[in-house]
Amino acid sequence: MRIFDEEFDMKSYVKKRLLEIENLESRRVFRSVVEELFLELHGEIEAEYKGLEQRVFEEVPMPVEGPAIITNIIDRRLYDVTDEFLLPMRPEDMRPQQVDVEALFTSLSEKTPFFLYTVFLQADHLEAGKFDRPERKFRGVIKTRHNEYTARFHVCRNLSYRRQIEDLYRIFNLNYLPWRSVCAPYLYKLFDVYIDEIENGNARESIEEAIVDFEEYAPVIRYQQVPLWNLETVAICTSAYPEPCIDKTNYEHRIFKPKFKEGARYLVTNPDIRIDNIRWSNGDLLITCPLPDPVTWEMYQCNSETRQEYPNRLLSNAKRASFADTIIGVSPRQPLKTKLELNRLIEACGYGQDLAFTGVELVPNFLDKETYILDDFIRDELRTGSWETAMRLDFQPADYDFYLNRDIMSFLVSVVQRYFPEYECCGRLV
Repeated sequence: MRIFDEEFDMKSYVKKRLLEIENLESRRVFRSVVEELFLELHGEIEAEYKGLEQRVFEEVPMPVEGPAIITNIIDRRLYDVTDEFLLPMRPEDMRPQQVDVEALFTSLSEKTPFFLYTVFLQADHLEAGKFDRPERKFRGVIKTRHNEYTARFHVCRNLSYRRQIEDLYRIFNLNYLPWRSVCAPYLYKLFDVYIDEIENGNARESIEEAIVDFEEYAPVIRYQQVPLWNLETVAICTSAYPEPCIDKTNYEHRIFKPKFKEGARYLVTNPDIRIDNIRWSNGDLLITCPLPDPVTWEMYQCNSETRQEYPNRLLSNAKRASFADTIIGVSPRQPLKTKLELNRLIEACGYGQDLAFTGVELVPNFLDKETYILDDFIRDELRTGSWETAMRLDFQPADYDFYLNRDIMSFLVSVVQRYFPEYECCGRLV
């Protein structure tokens, strides 16, 4: 923790205390002493402290970390196409959806459900679990220009956006960067709507609208929602002719610094090229691979955070910088042994304003799970453990009605899980 918290305003604090002094003469003396001497001294000390803090940080090398992944979701009609920070995870989401009537009736004639569109459920994780029941049928209507037809629908979880997050694991490994769980709770509340049956439908009529009665879930269903993240797909060619490496097998491809956007970080994503090394030198990117000719490299440009406002909350997996975490990051990983160390790990995730870590306990089992593990797609983990014991982490929410509480808690639990593979880590709101 820093001694001089950036969120603490000493001048405002002094003014509040000043108003509490009822005696006017005492107030006058207090004002002259505090404002003329104390605040000036406090400013000098704060400046010296921050200078010392900066020098200490500069003496310790920063640990190698991947870029922060920031996610959000927005109504397609409200998205600013000139936004240079957050972009649609799938560009095709920005195009209006149209139903292929011929494909629809062909699919239904074969007794195969037909995909219509994706909806967002603005509800708690436990409610989303109840909504995820493909066997449940919802009634609705299909509107054409001249008629309406009764239809039956069902929903199931959308996994396509989560697969893009999973692919980041491969990309981080490709770029020789340690993996960090991605906080993307909006993606866990997306559901695909399928049509199962149309009563007396006409295959020659174009469908203008499909309206589903989601019954008790109708108040929290949101349409035309587009998931966003701070990754932009770019293509950059090798800047100069590749240089042969000393192993007489590989070549070093250099991309000069001016080709990169200032403040952004980059991840090479090429799935079809064997890359032996990636490193940065004075702003230039050097890629070692067997290809002797210049290559057009596919990359994710990871845009840095902006002050631009969005209707929904920005969620990030960035870690709060602290000297203790920097020391740990550049030294061999030490196991967490105390509640204090665990609390520091959780606080570094930056969600203390939402959830306060209150305790941890090892229990034989934990049946009523309130959380999920974000990294359950990782299949090459060697330290799997037997999971005969569960580690239950307790959190107190700042707002019990915030629908993302359990999803943010799942992110925090997933971070802890990587440190304790021998336990099944679970979270609980208290």
